[in-house]
Amino acid sequence: MKMTKRSPQPAVTQPSATQPSATSPEPARTGSVAAGVEVAASVAKPRVSRRLTRPVDDCDRDGLLKGKKALVFGVANDHSIAWGIAKALYDQGAEVGFSSMASLIKRRVRPLAASLGSTFVEGCDVGDDEEIKKVFQRWHARKGDLDILVHAVAFAEREDLEGHFTDISRSGFHTAFDISVYSLIAMARESRPYMKPGSSIMTMTYYAAEKVVPNYNVMGVAKAALEATTRYLAADLGPSGIRVNAISAGPVRTLSAHGIAGFRTMYGAFKEVSPLRSHISIEDVGNTAVYLASPLSSQTTGEVIYVDGGFNILALPVAAE
Repeated sequence: MKMTKRSPQPAVTQPSATQPSATSPEPARTGSVAAGVEVAASVAKPRVSRRLTRPVDDCDRDGLLKGKKALVFGVANDHSIAWGIAKALYDQGAEVGFSSMASLIKRRVRPLAASLGSTFVEGCDVGDDEEIKKVFQRWHARKGDLDILVHAVAFAEREDLEGHFTDISRSGFHTAFDISVYSLIAMARESRPYMKPGSSIMTMTYYAAEKVVPNYNVMGVAKAALEATTRYLAADLGPSGIRVNAISAGPVRTLSAHGIAGFRTMYGAFKEVSPLRSHISIEDVGNTAVYLASPLSSQTTGEVIYVDGGFNILALPVAAE
């Protein structure tokens, strides 16, 4: 998408894709294709260290989520939106467990989990209903009930994230919807018996669900389906006291986001045009996840909450002269 210019008044530029959050492919079936950014000097945020530190004893960790138990699907590395969420939940007192692609567990996920004192780390192919079911059965056997479920999973073939939308194959379309959308339904179904009133499920979406973003292609259509799925699940699980919401993050530099053709260009322009003139970080997304996981959002369900510096409110993003 080309940026246009306008005179005197400051203007704005263009977005990017999510997961992924926004969300498209992380390595093979994990994570979220989201997008993120950083802040202009005038409103710069303090740098946040992501170094792994020794976990604080649970008795010393107070917070909005003290005593809550969370299971996070989709961490690929310490730049993942899912990791930003897991860390934020932990910092607010929650006990956090992890599930991700089996190939990522040993080298990437387990060390991150250990930094939070987490002992629950399970591999899972979210395209397999039996594997999803087993993860939740193991969780229940070891941890009991579940208060917070985070679905940060999306995948599309790399060739379907560039070129013409009409070129997508039938199998590519099915894959994107199976991994990025149906997996949420399967997780909600399997977790439901272990979630009590007040529990929270959240997923990651992106603005490409509403507007066309170059090269996001099938993932944008999958995100639209994911947002509709969020509403239907919210209506279905609401009588059980379970809330279901989606976070729509601006462009974040995740592993999955870099699978989208032209992502670097879109990412670079984002902070020049978003109202808050800043990039989005995984910590920003994590803070919103804490709200959705806590009693502060006790009457919020079926919603898409934007964490994009206000980009979604703009009709014509243009760069200032």
